[in-house]
Amino acid sequence: MTKIKYYLLTVFLVAILTLAACAEDGDASDSSSSAGGEGKPIIAVVLKGSDQEYFKLAEAGAKQAFEDFDVNGTFQAASTQTNTTEIINILEDLLVEEPDALVAMPSTEEQTPVLQRYREKDIPVLLIDTDLDWEEKTTYIGTNNYTAGQEAAKLLSSDLSEGDEVAILEGVSGAAVSEERVSGVNDVMEEQGINIVASQAADFDRAKAVNTMENILTAHPDIQGVFAANDEMAMGAFEAVSAQNLDIPIIGVDGTSDALDSISNGGLTATVAQSPYQMGYQGVENALKAIEGEMIDKEIDIDVEILTEENAGETLDEINGILEK
Repeated sequence: MTKIKYYLLTVFLVAILTLAACAEDGDASDSSSSAGGEGKPIIAVVLKGSDQEYFKLAEAGAKQAFEDFDVNGTFQAASTQTNTTEIINILEDLLVEEPDALVAMPSTEEQTPVLQRYREKDIPVLLIDTDLDWEEKTTYIGTNNYTAGQEAAKLLSSDLSEGDEVAILEGVSGAAVSEERVSGVNDVMEEQGINIVASQAADFDRAKAVNTMENILTAHPDIQGVFAANDEMAMGAFEAVSAQNLDIPIIGVDGTSDALDSISNGGLTATVAQSPYQMGYQGVENALKAIEGEMIDKEIDIDVEILTEENAGETLDEINGILEK
C-alpha cells in the first residue's frame, strides 16, 4: 500500500511540474511577441564607425542609457566611417526588425533615403554627432560644428599675425561635420587676415594625415599653424611636423585620450573637445521620450570645451574612467 501511495504521489508531482513548465513557456512566448521582449521599447543605435575611440565613447554612453532607462537596446556600427555602403546596409537590415526608435550617427547625406524609410514606418529617427539637411529627423543631438571650427580658429589665430600661413586637414569629402568645422575656421581666418594656403582631405585618418601633412610642408614650408578637423588627423599632422623638427601649433577637434595625453606633454597645442558619451546617452534618453509621445527640441546642443595643457589632464582621467583604461 505504501508503494502505491508513493507511486501516485510521484505521478502527481510530475504532472504539476509539467503544467508549470507549460505555463512558463506560454509566458515566454507572449513576452517575445511584445515590443522589446518584456514590453520594453526597442531602441537601436547605429554609428558610422567603430575604429576610433570617439565612437567607443558614444557607444559607452548609449549602453549606459540602455541600462539606466531599462530599455531593450541594440547597437551596431560600421567598421570605418569612410564605408558609406556598410552603414547603409546596416540600416536597411535593421529596418526589417522595425525598432521603436533609431539613434543614428550618419556619415554623409547618402544615408538620408534609408533614414526616410524609417520615418515612413513612423519610427522616430534621432541623429547624433552628424546633422543632416533632412526635415524628417526627430532631433539632432550634438556639437554645433561651425562653432567648434570658429573656437579652434580663434585659439590658433591668437598665436599668429596677419599674413601668416596656415593649413587645414579636412575629414571625409562631403561629410557635413568636416565641412562645417572648416567653414568656421575659414571665416575666422579671413577676419584675422591669415592665409589658408592648403586645405586637403585626410579622411579623419591618422596615417593619411601624416602623408598629407608631409606633402603640404613640402609645398608650403612657411606654414605657421595647422587646424585638423579631428584629433586623429591632428596627431598625424604632429607626427609629420615633429619628423622635420618644426614647432608649429596644431589644434584638433574631439578631445580623445591620445590628443589629451599629447597636449598634457607639450605636443599638440589644444583640442576642441566634444562629448560623444553624452551624445550617445542623450540619444537614447530622448528616443525613449519620442516613443512615449513627448515633445523634444529639434536641436539639442552638446557644448564644446577648449582643452589646453592647463586642463587636458583632468578630462583625460574622466575618459580613461569611462573606457576603463
